[in-house]
Amino acid sequence: MLREHVEYLAKVIGPRVSAGEGEKRAADYCFTTLEEAGYEVEIQEFWALDTFSWLHITFFLWPLAAWLLRAPLIGLIGAALFLLDLNTIQVLSRLFPKRKSQNVYARRKAVKASASPVILVAHLDSSKAGLNFSPALVKGFRSSFLFMVGSICSAPVLLFLSNAALIPRFVSLIPCAYLAFASLTLFHREFWNHVTPGANDNASGVAAVLQLASAEGLLDEGRDVRVLLTGCEEAGTYGMSQFLSQYGAKVRQARFINLDNIGAGKLFYMSGEGMFPVFKATQELIEACRQTAADNPQLQVRQGVYTLLSTDAMPALVRGYKAVSFLAVDEDGLLPNWHWPTDTVENVDFTTVETAVSFVSALIRRI
Repeated sequence: MLREHVEYLAKVIGPRVSAGEGEKRAADYCFTTLEEAGYEVEIQEFWALDTFSWLHITFFLWPLAAWLLRAPLIGLIGAALFLLDLNTIQVLSRLFPKRKSQNVYARRKAVKASASPVILVAHLDSSKAGLNFSPALVKGFRSSFLFMVGSICSAPVLLFLSNAALIPRFVSLIPCAYLAFASLTLFHREFWNHVTPGANDNASGVAAVLQLASAEGLLDEGRDVRVLLTGCEEAGTYGMSQFLSQYGAKVRQARFINLDNIGAGKLFYMSGEGMFPVFKATQELIEACRQTAADNPQLQVRQGVYTLLSTDAMPALVRGYKAVSFLAVDEDGLLPNWHWPTDTVENVDFTTVETAVSFVSALIRRI
């Protein structure tokens, strides 16, 4: 069923923009599939941004506004707000227009609720393409991102020094000018690019979760295994953040296993993730992954660190929940066909998806 799930999501439904009709159709499909597998399924509706572009354009132009006003304090406030939103603590984003999205949350009917369930996570939506994800530029994504962070954080400092006549004023304009130029790529993303089919990102993860959710050998021993399929992950991990906001107290001891982009490359479990800074994954889960990898050497699943865009494990880790992510990357440490029109079913390696299913099944048995 792995191929059937991926083909339905990426071909029949197709592009699944955050908080859009495609994402809703994917949620409906998963709702029906899980209900037929014997789950009690609910839809958690919430309001969220449907793209991160306008928020980030605001952050990128903020230092220029502070420069024009000669107000380093305003620039410092912008940097603080940027770092909070970057790490899934939504502050400024609360002021932006939102659209309705949804999570799919499922529990097995015949299983007694546990204080520490395993919750399998994958996101439903797919992303718009963007110039910085093009084959010519994507290898420099991490470096350009760090330069953006450095520019946002250094701009108010340089502005303060220029106001004090300690450096020429034009020097304090350099990071502002770079960020203003970077904002043009986001304008281009919104007006000229299209939403990708999202076969690897993340129909592959959803398919694996649905497969695991119906695995009789895994579930017939009374384990409390639940499913969370999130909306608006590509717009800023809003689905997971909203889930924790509503259900967090009830799942404080849960173990979240996040599956994202597992359809091409070599599979890794991530011992840390985050753009800036990096948050360590839960040690208990990492140790269980190490032992599972040692017991299943034929699967060749390795440990890694993921420092590109945030995944659904990030809101959990930031808030002190137990979580670990599985992703597959290429020899350059990048996600194949990441946020690009080539993210199609034809470019999914289903052997990698099957490896993820086998490994996570063994991991659940262990924990």
